[in-house]
Amino acid sequence: MSTFETGLHHLDDDEPPEYGSTLAYEEPSRPVAAWHGGADLGLLGLRLILGGLVGVHGAQRTLGLFGGHGLGDFAKSLQQAGFRYSDILAPVLGYAEFGGAVLIVLGLFTPLAAAAVLAVVGNTIILQWNGGLADYELAAALAGAAFAVLFAGPGRISLDRRTPWYRHALAYGTSLFSLAVIAVAALQLLLR
Repeated sequence: MSTFETGLHHLDDDEPPEYGSTLAYEEPSRPVAAWHGGADLGLLGLRLILGGLVGVHGAQRTLGLFGGHGLGDFAKSLQQAGFRYSDILAPVLGYAEFGGAVLIVLGLFTPLAAAAVLAVVGNTIILQWNGGLADYELAAALAGAAFAVLFAGPGRISLDRRTPWYRHALAYGTSLFSLAVIAVAALQLLLR
């Protein structure tokens, strides 16, 4: 009997399914990633530094903490930079920055939080580009850290360790990175 007649390949080990049975696609269960102390502690440290720095800056912009002046001053600075609708844009950007930072520290909704932070610091890089490296180097370093967290994930010391985006970091990272790039472009092209 030929392969065509049986429906089996010579490498198949299983019997063909019964006639009338439904074969639904089931994602193979993947074992939970094993503890990797170096990588997991490194990602925790990266998240704490990134989230801490961005969080303090976001708290200055939104809440007026740590020597900041709050949303009113942030809206004025956006208006001076040439943005329209700065009264609406200030809380959106400020809380995206602050909320994203808090979520990064917790390791919760990490890809979405990293994409939000990446969009905010991406705009900062564009605004400070003409001033030279000294003006945008911190924002570039923060963008690099957000990019790393976006694609590497939060590590096992996080609240995200059992979520789909932890197991499929490349797919979620790519789609949310694209969203961050679109957000930067939209802010620069449509609102400035």
